[in-house]
Amino acid sequence: MPYKDKNGKFCGFLNAEEKEGSGKFLRRYFLLDEKKSRLYYYKDNPGNLHADYSKTCGEIEIHFISRVSDARKLRPKVDNCFSITYAGRTIYLEAEDGDDLEGWIKALNDASKITVPVKHEDLGNGKKDSRAGFTAEIAGGVVCKIPMKVSDEEPGSSDESPNESSGLSASAMQSYISGYCVKQGGMRKNWKRRYFVFSESGFQYYSSDRAKEPLRTLPKTDIIDVRRSSSGKNTRHSSRDNLFEVVTAKRTFYIQCDDPADTDKWVNMMKQNLPTTQISLMKKTQSLRRPPTNSQEMAVTRVFPSKEWV
Repeated sequence: MPYKDKNGKFCGFLNAEEKEGSGKFLRRYFLLDEKKSRLYYYKDNPGNLHADYSKTCGEIEIHFISRVSDARKLRPKVDNCFSITYAGRTIYLEAEDGDDLEGWIKALNDASKITVPVKHEDLGNGKKDSRAGFTAEIAGGVVCKIPMKVSDEEPGSSDESPNESSGLSASAMQSYISGYCVKQGGMRKNWKRRYFVFSESGFQYYSSDRAKEPLRTLPKTDIIDVRRSSSGKNTRHSSRDNLFEVVTAKRTFYIQCDDPADTDKWVNMMKQNLPTTQISLMKKTQSLRRPPTNSQEMAVTRVFPSKEWV
């Protein structure tokens, strides 16, 4: 089991496959620092090393982790193996035993969850929480504090309809497909882990699988196209694999899955369950993007300039 050091940080030894696909595992000391949102790893416990030799071998940003899962079926020859899906690549680690494996998976999943701040509401005795935000305005020479309205929506989502809660957690809702993915923000362009649900209500995403209120809802009728993102060095998101796009009239949502199979599953399931009018519109837009063939090229009847201008 991972243990907590004197500073309250989870730590312990794991065998890590530092070069992806090499099959060679090296023993490393891992330290989970939730305040800095980093998972550091060292050659040995830095407390036992001289300051000159206690530098990290590497680090993983927790917010870029999309999944931590049991990988014993994927790597049957590696005992107690689990994987971390991080920024489009998968890192395989080997724990000492089953309890150690489950402890690390739980600790890393808990640390990588996105939490939404709770609204500052009335304290019950007629007084409001002093930590709540406010704006100051001057009226008749007197400074007035006006409480700010708290919105659950993300920046840039004010153009959407208000989000309504169904009373069920995201994972309990009936859906065509659901699961964790990583999406790009609308304004800051940062990538965050969200729980996505595609159902009769539309395309929704939540802060976690236990959340009851969606951060945003896209009705089916607003979706113009669903497609895999093109890959290559000169593309917009060349550093991210397994990416697909949900296109609306106002914005294109970029969403990253854990593997190619998940990406195909999301794209196919969404296309199959969109209204027929939307599917015909998607086919029309796809045909407009295709380059014309020789049979589609227009015949040229006359080329200018000629000897005389008509």
